Amino acid sequence: MKQSISILALACLLNSATAFADVSPDTAATIDREWRSYVEPLLPLAGKATSLMSNPDDPQQRQELYQQLFKTLSMAYMAYFVGDAAHPDFWPLFNQAYSIGSANPDDTYYVAPLDGKGTYKISGYRGTVRLIDFQIGSGDFYPHGQGGMMPTFANYDVDSLHLGKDGSFSVLLSSERPAGYKGDWWKMDQRTQYVMVRQIAYNWLKEVDGRFGIQRLDTPAVKPRMTPEEIADALRRISIAADNWTRIPTGRLTSYTADGLINKVVVRDLSAQGGFTTKQYYVEGLIDIAADEALIYETQVPKHCRYWNIVTNDSLWNTVDYTNRQSNLNGYTARIDKDGNFRAVVSASDPGVPNWLDNAGYAQGSLFGRWLQCDSQPTPTVTKVKLVDVRKYLPADTPVVTPAQRDASLRERRAGAQLRKRW
Repeated sequence: MKQSISILALACLLNSATAFADVSPDTAATIDREWRSYVEPLLPLAGKATSLMSNPDDPQQRQELYQQLFKTLSMAYMAYFVGDAAHPDFWPLFNQAYSIGSANPDDTYYVAPLDGKGTYKISGYRGTVRLIDFQIGSGDFYPHGQGGMMPTFANYDVDSLHLGKDGSFSVLLSSERPAGYKGDWWKMDQRTQYVMVRQIAYNWLKEVDGRFGIQRLDTPAVKPRMTPEEIADALRRISIAADNWTRIPTGRLTSYTADGLINKVVVRDLSAQGGFTTKQYYVEGLIDIAADEALIYETQVPKHCRYWNIVTNDSLWNTVDYTNRQSNLNGYTARIDKDGNFRAVVSASDPGVPNWLDNAGYAQGSLFGRWLQCDSQPTPTVTKVKLVDVRKYLPADTPVVTPAQRDASLRERRAGAQLRKRW
C-alpha cells in the first residue's frame, strides 16, 4: 500500500511539473534567448586562457584549466549576489576553494564592496589570530572581478582600535569624521570601492579567528529585491569576472619566466601594490623539477618579524591544497636549524624531513613567500638536487619524519584548517 501511495505521489508531482512548465512559444523563445545571452559568453573563456598552460596537449592541464574557470565562476556569483555596496556583507574572497593568486594558507580573506561617498560601520570581536588587516582600496577587480588591480589607499590594523575586554571593537569609515564623533574612525578616500580583510594565524589549531560585520549607515536597512534588469546585468558580468580572475593572476607567472626565475627566487617590495603597506616583501620564483628531483630552499630568518611564510603553488598559481597537504610553512610550523637558518625541501614525494614543502606533483609551479614587518628581508637560495640526495644538503641533525608521524601531522593540520573561519 505504501509503495502504491509513493508511486501515486510521484505521478502527481510529475504531472504538476509538466503543467507548470507549459509556456507559450513566444515565452519559450524569450527564455532560450535570455539563457543563451548568459551562457554563450562563457564558451570562449577556455580558449582565451589556453596560453596559461605550459602544455595544452596534456589532458591533466586542460581539465585543471576548466576547473579553474568553474572556480572563478563560483567566485563571481558570490561577488554579484552577495557583494553590495549599499547593503554590504563580507564574502570569502580567497580560501581553499578559491585558491587563486597564491592565496595565503595562513590567511582568511573577506571582501565587501564600498561606495567611497558612503558611511559604514565595521564592528565585531578581534579573536586571537596573529594579526587582522583591513585594506581600503580602489578598482573593481577584487570585489567584482572587473578591470585590473588598482592602488590601495590605506591599511588599518585592528590592534590600532580601542578593544573591549572581550576583544570587541567598532569603527566608522567615511571620507570625513562625523561632527562630534569621538569613537574610532578610519578615513575612506571617496574613490574607495572595497574593503578586504586578512586574518593571519600561525597556529591554526589554537588561534581563534575574529568575527566582524559591516553596515552602511546612510542607506535604509531593508535591502530591495533585485530587479530583472539588475539580475540580468549581474549575470552578464559573471563571464568577465571569471575571465579576469583566471587570466590576470595566472598571467603574472609569465613575468617570472622572463625574469629568469626558474628554480630561483627574488624578494620584491610590494607594499604599495596592495596587501600590507608596512614592510610587505614577497619571495617569488618558479618551480621546475621532475618527480625524482627536489629543491633545497634555504634562507636566514629575520631576528624580529611579525610574520613570515613560504607556499607552493600549482601551474595556474593556485595554492597547492593546504588543508590536506603540507604545502606551506610559517614562523610557527617551520623548524629552524641550529645555525638560525630555515631549510626546506620542495618535492612531490615525502623526503621524511620536518620542513617538507609538498608541490603535489606539479612539475611546473611556483614558490611564494612573505616577509611581513620584519627587520630584514633575506633572499633565499634555491638548489635543485636529486630527491635521494636531499640529506646531503641538510644539517646532520635534521630529524627523520616517519610515514606514521607525517600522517598524524597532516591530520592535525586538517583539523586546524577546518576549525578556521573560511566560508
